[in-house]
This record gives sequence, structure tokens and C-alpha cells, in this order.
Amino acid sequence: MFCLHHGISATKWKDSSSGLHVDYDQRPDMFRGTVRYASAHAHLGRTASRRDDLESLAYTLIFLHRGRLPWQGYQGDNKSFLVCKKKMATSPEMLCCFCPPALKQFLEIVVNMKFDEEPNYSKLISLFEGLLGPNPAIRPINTDGAQKIIYQVGQKRGRLNIDEEDDQPKKKVRLGVP
Repeated sequence: MFCLHHGISATKWKDSSSGLHVDYDQRPDMFRGTVRYASAHAHLGRTASRRDDLESLAYTLIFLHRGRLPWQGYQGDNKSFLVCKKKMATSPEMLCCFCPPALKQFLEIVVNMKFDEEPNYSKLISLFEGLLGPNPAIRPINTDGAQKIIYQVGQKRGRLNIDEEDDQPKKKVRLGVP
């Protein structure tokens, strides 16, 4: 399995001309993301920032660990509203009750981040080091494959090549991102 960035705010949190963090804005009619994994801020139409990508990552990891999130199953026109309401009412303790403590700590940190706060990535990564184990050869999560992904300039959007170590031809993989 490959874990890729969620890409909702990855290129938009920083103003390209000034290099400063983008300004906060809120447009409740604007939702961008996947309802199940989106941050509560995204549901409320707030400008996305790094905290939102990290919150989405937390929900994804919790889903992968538990197999379900408490807000799954809502239907209808007000699905996004109901999911947002449930996310805001569910504490990290309740959401992560069957998860490793690292996931709960990760979620607590990211849901309490401010809009323009720079994440302490070293601290966030260190939360999971105990789960990974010291020997890369026997880790339950192997990150070596991620280093083989090479983005190709001039390729069609959403395409990348995977560099194979043996002499096989490169495989093209289509991602679901624009």
C-alpha cells in the first residue's frame, strides 16, 4: 500500500508570490475533499491549510486501523453537515479507543493546531517510531517503496513512473488526482 499526501492544501497554504501563509477565509458553500476523511474545517468551508491535510491523514490512519469511522453511513442531501457534526462531537479518546496511543496523540495534536501553525513534523513522525520498530527489514510498515517514486516532468497530470530496480520496463500508474 502506498500512502500519498491528500493534496487538498499542500500547494495552497503558501502564497506563491509572497511566500507567506495564505489568509484565512470561510465560505460555507465551498467544500473540497472526501466527506469521510475531510477535516471539520473543510466541512465548514474554511480555507485549507497544513492542519487539514494532517487531520485527513489521521482519519485515514484510524480508518485503516479500525476498519470504520463513526460518521460512516450517513445518506442524503445533508450528509456533509451530519458528518461534520459527528466529527466535532467525537473526541480523540472515543475515536481512538481501540487504536495505538500514537494515533490518539497524533489526532489530538492536529485537531488543536491553528490555521497558520507550522506542524512539528519531527514530533509527529516520532510518535509512530515505536510502532515501526528499529529494524527496517521487519517493520510492519515499509516506506522504502515510496523512495522509488520519481515524478516525471512533462508527463500527463496525475501520472508518475515507478522506478524498478531490475531491468523491467517502467510501469505507468494513474492516480486519482488532477
